[in-house]
Amino acid sequence: MDILTAAILSGLIYDGVKAGATMGVEMLKLKLQGWIIDDAQINLMAERLKEAGINEDLAPHAIERKITESQPLLDLLQQIRALGDETCVSQVSTVGHNIHSSGSGNISVGNISVGSVGTKNGDN
Repeated sequence: MDILTAAILSGLIYDGVKAGATMGVEMLKLKLQGWIIDDAQINLMAERLKEAGINEDLAPHAIERKITESQPLLDLLQQIRALGDETCVSQVSTVGHNIHSSGSGNISVGNISVGSVGTKNGDN
């Protein structure tokens, strides 16, 4: 899970707006600091988010749905990689659940862990 996904992006956007930020380039820059992304990509993402109808009034699930329904946004997300260890991705939030992936298919959301294919039940 070394690419930025719709679920992660929607969570970052919702966290930013809930904290009082206006959705735009500056908020995206702040929230995407842990990803390899340049100003041109951030500006393009802001345009694509507006084109998809994403705004401050949407709930997290609605934001995620609109992202997954927008092929231009999905194509852009596929190009964005996490900084640092590409086998580990985390989203730390003061609101909602923290998300952590250790790369081998192990994903933790809050205190719930889901193991990769091939693990036995309870061996997470």
